[in-house]
Amino acid sequence: MVNLTKTREYVRILACLVLTLTSASFAWSQTLWNGTSYGMSLEQVRRAIPAAVPPASNPDRLADGAQELLRLENVDLVENKFSAAFFFRDGKLSQVTLSLDKGNSFRTTMLVFDSLTQALRAKYGKELSHRSDRGILNMVQSEWLSGRTNINLNAVGVGDNDASLNINYQVRLSREANKL
Repeated sequence: MVNLTKTREYVRILACLVLTLTSASFAWSQTLWNGTSYGMSLEQVRRAIPAAVPPASNPDRLADGAQELLRLENVDLVENKFSAAFFFRDGKLSQVTLSLDKGNSFRTTMLVFDSLTQALRAKYGKELSHRSDRGILNMVQSEWLSGRTNINLNAVGVGDNDASLNINYQVRLSREANKL
C-alpha cells in the first residue's frame, strides 16, 4: 500500500520543480518583435508569423554573419508601410529589423521617426540614449531596453535626399552585459 502522505509530498515537490523551471525559461526568454524570441528556429518563426516568406531577392547579411531568411512586407506602423526582416545566425533567430519603405526625404523620415519615438516611449518608457548628428550626413538614433532586448531606432540620410529608417530588435546589450 502506498503512503498517501508521501505521495502528496512528492507531487507537491514535482509541481514546485516544474513551476520553477517554467518560470526560469520565461525569465530568460528574450522577446524580439511580434511574438518572436531570440533563438527561435526558422520553423518556429514561420509558425509565429505565417505571412513571413523567404526574401524574393538579395537577402541582407549582418556584420556578425546573420542572414535574412524571412521577410514580412506591408507592416503598418504609425500610418506607414514597413518591411520586417528576420535574421538568423547558426539556425537561430538573432535579430528582427523593421525598415520604412524607401522613397522618403530625410525631413519626411524624421516625421515618422518622431511618431515611432512616441509609440516606443508609450510601450517601453523613456529611451536609454538619444543621439543626433546633422550636417551633410544626417543621423538620428534612439535606444530602448525591454527586459534583455534592446530596441534601436535609426534614421540616416545624406542632406534631404532619400533616407532610411530602421527599428532593430536584438540582444546585443544583454550579450555584452553577460560578459561583465
